[in-house]
Amino acid sequence: MPSSLIIVVARFFPDSYGGAERQAQILAEALGKIGIDVTIVAPTLDASVPAIEETCFGRIERFKVKSPPSDGGRRILSFFAWTLWFRRRFSKQEYSGVPIYVFHARLHALGPALAARRSGSPLLVKLGGGGESFDFLALQSKRFFYGRWVQKVVLRQANLFVANGVQIVDDLVELEVPLRKIAVFPNGVVLPELEVVEAAMRERPGSRFIYTGRIHLDKRVHVLCEATRSLRAKEKEISLVLLGDGPARQELDIAFGAGSALSGITFPGYVSEIYPHVLAADFFVSASLREGQSNALLEAMSVGVIPIVCAASGVADVVIDGVTGFIVPTSESEAFETAMLRALALSDDERFAMSRAARAFAERNVGIDAIARKTLVHLNALSTVEHGETKLTLDSRNDVVSLPQEQAMQISKPHGGGVE
Repeated sequence: MPSSLIIVVARFFPDSYGGAERQAQILAEALGKIGIDVTIVAPTLDASVPAIEETCFGRIERFKVKSPPSDGGRRILSFFAWTLWFRRRFSKQEYSGVPIYVFHARLHALGPALAARRSGSPLLVKLGGGGESFDFLALQSKRFFYGRWVQKVVLRQANLFVANGVQIVDDLVELEVPLRKIAVFPNGVVLPELEVVEAAMRERPGSRFIYTGRIHLDKRVHVLCEATRSLRAKEKEISLVLLGDGPARQELDIAFGAGSALSGITFPGYVSEIYPHVLAADFFVSASLREGQSNALLEAMSVGVIPIVCAASGVADVVIDGVTGFIVPTSESEAFETAMLRALALSDDERFAMSRAARAFAERNVGIDAIARKTLVHLNALSTVEHGETKLTLDSRNDVVSLPQEQAMQISKPHGGGVE
């Protein structure tokens, strides 16, 4: 079993507070609990943060750049600086054989791929999304040759790709990645105690909606605001909380929140602990079309908050429409208004049953401790890499590792329909 792991993200706190950053942190903490020394490595634009920060799981190591390395284009010098630094820093003898786990196959993955090649370390790559959000599409869209070159290096060097949904598996197969090099399991979340969740369920009135994440036009947060404003204009006594920060927050607050004639929409900003806020809600809403497997969605389900989400990549892998939540076919305000009305029409018993089903899915599939164990199974298996081929097995609990595609699809689908 490996004793150390390097996790690489394109950005990290305090530069950004997105899903990949949160996923990297909680996975590192869970692995740290079972004895793995984890180093999270990321570029930073913040000159005030320490280069090395000691943590409960190991350390965070940051490399200062002027622009995000994954941007490329006119800011390509930061990409070169990051790539050369990472290759030099993590090709040292002390890191020989230490697995490198890169979150998302973007430009920032080149340095880790080159370091893994030089040090003989296993390389895992976790894909961020499928379909229109497929990582390699972003590389292919780069104006000059380097995007496709980085794609070629990453595809050749990676020992294992981690997919959190069926769409990503299909996209990888289209790139001729063999199924033996694809592992399928969902993102993980910290599961609050069931007693706390059920107590919150009993207090929910069935009229409170929440969004958590970046307040950005790409996330189509305005769609949620428009649907809520329309419902309130029709005398529906509902509220919408948009938790998080981003470039569109002030503009949307003026248009729909504090600056609007209609109350009921609030923008509290960024909070370090979201669960107290999510526990107080009835429904989680997201109109984003460009998602991998949303951590915010999984966190909401883990506390029994019913999701009302657009049919982005990965959503159908975790939400059964009408059972564990509602899937909205289009990212338009009219469609969300219809779905929100459908949710408001639930009886107390129906709402509780759906909340419990959402929590039950999270218990079975996305607890971060279980995901850490699955990750450890793969890290252990990668120690048997021979002649460039990864030989994977199942552990004693039959945790999922590399499976044929039809089996991978089965583990990605939500279980059953009832309440446990």
